[in-house]
Amino acid sequence: MHPHSSPQKKVAIVGAGISGLGCAYALQKNAGVHVTLFEEASHIGGHSNTVDIEIADRNGVVKCGVDTGFLVFNRKTYPRLTRLFEELQVPIALSEMTFSVSIDHSLEWSGDNLNTLFGQRTNLLRPAFWRMVTDIVRFNRLATALATKQVNAGHSTDPKQLQSIASFLDEHGFSRPFREWYFLPMIGAIWSCPTQQMLEFPIETMVRFCHNHGLLQVNNRPQWLTVRGGSKEYVSRLINAMHPERFKLIREAVKKVNVPDPQSPDKRVELISAQGIHYFDEVVMACHSDESLKLLHGIAEFDRSLLAAIPYQSNRAVLHRDANLLPRTKRCWAAWNYKTNYSNNQIQAVSVDYLINKLQPLPAALQHEPIIVSLNPLVEPKPDLVFKEIAYSHPIFDAKAISAQKNLSLIQGKGGIWFCGAWTGYGFHEDGLRSGELVAADLATSLHVPLKRPPLQSAN
Repeated sequence: MHPHSSPQKKVAIVGAGISGLGCAYALQKNAGVHVTLFEEASHIGGHSNTVDIEIADRNGVVKCGVDTGFLVFNRKTYPRLTRLFEELQVPIALSEMTFSVSIDHSLEWSGDNLNTLFGQRTNLLRPAFWRMVTDIVRFNRLATALATKQVNAGHSTDPKQLQSIASFLDEHGFSRPFREWYFLPMIGAIWSCPTQQMLEFPIETMVRFCHNHGLLQVNNRPQWLTVRGGSKEYVSRLINAMHPERFKLIREAVKKVNVPDPQSPDKRVELISAQGIHYFDEVVMACHSDESLKLLHGIAEFDRSLLAAIPYQSNRAVLHRDANLLPRTKRCWAAWNYKTNYSNNQIQAVSVDYLINKLQPLPAALQHEPIIVSLNPLVEPKPDLVFKEIAYSHPIFDAKAISAQKNLSLIQGKGGIWFCGAWTGYGFHEDGLRSGELVAADLATSLHVPLKRPPLQSAN
């Protein structure tokens, strides 16, 4: 640094998922900022979690990396992630987003094509199944019209748009087969959320997301992609791209973040980790909303209420190769396989089985060996076929959470504290990166340093 230049501003980022990494990458491009990134997990990347597996075959041992969290993206609705991957020259491969439903194994179907839609041939003779199909067409037409109205009007306070999914489905008379055999499985699988919670989800948010991601149309859907070699490839490239004099990674837990008293002349933020006490000009909380709530001390009650309004729920992921968890009708095997069981004529439990063979390019020796990630499995895979279990958490987006999101800008930067994460959007990788980059831009402005990587306009 030039002897007459201003000293570097010290910024801490808590959490090394896509939000924290994206924020750090944007900030460290500026000579006037030094970034310290804290991460307590055993791996860097958050939901970008590639697990290396080994399977013995007649030619020896086959090794490959399997993603268990973040799996796919597309160029249309993930513009920031696409730009980042191009900048880092991340290798990518084609993927897919096919979807199947299995109801107590008594009804199974997949939406890939007509052969899989009627993969279970008895579906041809089910009047309720045909009612589901006609309701899908009707819903897509209604939802597309609603999404178009939102685009023209912007975020609305129209009660019709803020109503819950349950209310919307009731108002338009959608059938039970449509709800339980298609709609709830689809959105429950996308948001890793129980069906009852999804029914409380605002129709406005759900429709906007589905429209942007091409889920309301049969043709012109985006081509889905995946990282060749697993998401660890982009994470390692991102870390290696950081400027060594402007970036430091500390692999330990943050125990407490003390927000300075507004009346105090010392405006630095105190961060306590296992190494001791650190002081920073600004701190970015790039962790889950509930984790930020636990770590922050000295923030206003209003700020706490916003964070508390966006809770998380735990989900259990199991990486295995037990094909018995997939639909019994092999024609119905899809990339995402939703399964549920009933008791007393009500949905009791749900799970999603991700068939990695359809999502990632695996070695040729594994093409006929199903590699599966099961989220909250209803039936346990055989222990000798399990590679690893992972605990994940996903945000719960009800009307209260959506309202809190819209007020988040009111607390950004207060007391030197900033917030980013996928929970500020729809809960996906692009949302996490977007929030990290936008916080980096706002933080750079507040520190009066130029941001060399201007953020893209939102695709959402």
